[in-house]
Amino acid sequence: MSRLRERRSLLAGIAVVALIAYPLVLPLVFRENSARFWTLSIGAQSLILGITALSLVFMAGYGGMISLAQAALAGFAAYIVALAYLEPSATAIGSNIGLGLPAIPSALIALVFATLAGALFGAISSRSYGIYFLMLTLALAVGFFYLVLQNYDIFGGHIGFAGIEGPTGPPRSNPAVFYYLCLVIAALAYLGLRYLVRTPLGLTFEGIRDNPRRMRALGYRVELHRIAIFAVGGFVAGMAGVLGVWYRGNISPGVVDLTRTIDVLIVAVLGGLAYPIGAFVGAVVFLLIDTFASSIVILDFSFRERFNSLIGLGFVLIVLFAPNGIVALGDQLWRGGRRRLGRAPEPNPILATPIDTAIAGASSLPGGDAPADTTSEGGGGAKTDA
Repeated sequence: MSRLRERRSLLAGIAVVALIAYPLVLPLVFRENSARFWTLSIGAQSLILGITALSLVFMAGYGGMISLAQAALAGFAAYIVALAYLEPSATAIGSNIGLGLPAIPSALIALVFATLAGALFGAISSRSYGIYFLMLTLALAVGFFYLVLQNYDIFGGHIGFAGIEGPTGPPRSNPAVFYYLCLVIAALAYLGLRYLVRTPLGLTFEGIRDNPRRMRALGYRVELHRIAIFAVGGFVAGMAGVLGVWYRGNISPGVVDLTRTIDVLIVAVLGGLAYPIGAFVGAVVFLLIDTFASSIVILDFSFRERFNSLIGLGFVLIVLFAPNGIVALGDQLWRGGRRRLGRAPEPNPILATPIDTAIAGASSLPGGDAPADTTSEGGGGAKTDA
């Protein structure tokens, strides 16, 4: 095993231990309410938001498709959970919809519907590339928001649904248990996608991302594979939607509005669109800024009423000084430190290409095909976190 792999394995081991010990250490440091806050509002919510961003990172890095519909797909899964879990009398006004199922069957039904919704979104947008794909997915997200906002018979309108519980009960009653549930689901999503991209199907996704024209000439059905990518993204986003509705205990149109849609994109860009692990790093950074920005005072200037400005400023700085995301910046600083210490940087066969590859995969060419990327062996817009 090379020193590079040893270093990365050590870092991965430290991260796993830290994530497992996180809710156990907090009660030793903070009081009960503060420990609950850090466990749920920062820990569990970071994992949920990270899973949503992970679905976007997968689609952008391995499919060349930057989708703005992931928050809508997560919200759709949350609505399905509500409709499957609640009794008819507790659902929409004047409606008999509601199955009264337990939490786990409701979640499984929601994942199936989220996958189908992702496939439907993919069928609508699979022939579009670049800015046209971006705007089409944004239109789908906004359309779904207004659908749930104005429909009272099925989706409950602006009121939505409440009284939804997961298999662990109310999160505030069992914060550590709910955190571990989110951690297990996040690990399954991350490891599952890592496995998928190493299969022949995953390699086909990368080939279609890099040169769809050539793949079509080889006999592959490009549009069908792009629909499959969207379906996988819908499934992963659905996992986040299920955890999200269990965390909040309710669902309303505010969960799928334009702000949430943009938040997912910001999280993915902060961590690095080319790094699957970056989705979770970006989620932590975003939530910390979003939570504590209002309490920051610089030279008697308070951000209490302008906390969104601080969030925007942080995003601009990341884009300017770390365009490939925080994870890429950390890797560059490590390799730069090795040079200053007089060591030759070790070749990195895993982190092969910059984020520009993922963006290039979503760019358009005359005739509707995305350009080929020849910057790495076998293509590769997304980095694999080994």
